[in-house]
Amino acid sequence: MPESGAGGSLSPLAFANDVLHVDLWSKQQEVLTALPDHQRVAVKSGNGLGKGFSAAVAVLWFLHCHDPAIVLSTAPTFRQVRHILWRQIRRLYRPAREELGGKMLDTRWEMAEDRYAMGLSAESADEFQGFHSSNMLIVADEAEGVSDEIYEAIEAVMTSA
Repeated sequence: MPESGAGGSLSPLAFANDVLHVDLWSKQQEVLTALPDHQRVAVKSGNGLGKGFSAAVAVLWFLHCHDPAIVLSTAPTFRQVRHILWRQIRRLYRPAREELGGKMLDTRWEMAEDRYAMGLSAESADEFQGFHSSNMLIVADEAEGVSDEIYEAIEAVMTSA
């Protein structure tokens, strides 16, 4: 039986293994294991160590295992959102699309009206207004380049557990 996380849903590690069929190295496992139990998880490391891959797994896991749910992802520029994080999300989604379901677009994965993930630019705090769900995940890729104004907007939408 697959390992469960908070609320009895599939844990991020079980999801990565059983649904996405990907192997994670120890630090990626550590990051993903922390997600169900911590409101904030920060990852500090160098380039090419799998942070973006872990973030893509997290986005897919969260939306697959929570209903309703909204996942917002951001990076300092929309180019980074589209060509780095969401490229990785689409790459992981394609082989598992039948099990994952929904409709994958360039920077949006739609499961239902109240269950979707999307990529937003961190260029304006207005982009983060108006999102409400009992289950929210927000991923800030290349977070050091995201302004304090954006983090304040993110705090404002983080009203759920």
